[in-house]
Amino acid sequence: MIRIQLTGRQFEIDSELEKYINRKLGRLDKYLPKGSQNQGMSVEILRDPSGKEDNRYKIVSVLRVQGPDIVAETATINPHSAVDIIEQKLRIQIRKYKEKHQPQKLRLKDMFDKFKSR
Repeated sequence: MIRIQLTGRQFEIDSELEKYINRKLGRLDKYLPKGSQNQGMSVEILRDPSGKEDNRYKIVSVLRVQGPDIVAETATINPHSAVDIIEQKLRIQIRKYKEKHQPQKLRLKDMFDKFKSR
């Protein structure tokens, strides 16, 4: 489980939303590469009354991992749907992070080449 630090600006986070965020975003650690040390995640929810009607709640999420942090943000009319969008964005970015930072698996051809050289 990822440690999540929640912050609300001009918005009070109720227990239902907090449980929802912990359930949806807390399980993203299973997508991270094995052996990588995540240092937690910070989630900031901002209620923008001056924004457009369809962008009332803005959520910014920062997942701290080795190397550059993984950042995702979105704005929607409902904070629960914003959490779902953030989860999808983080999954995509974690997949890219995993491809870059996980060692390449040996291909079958490379294995045969090693045995031929002996």
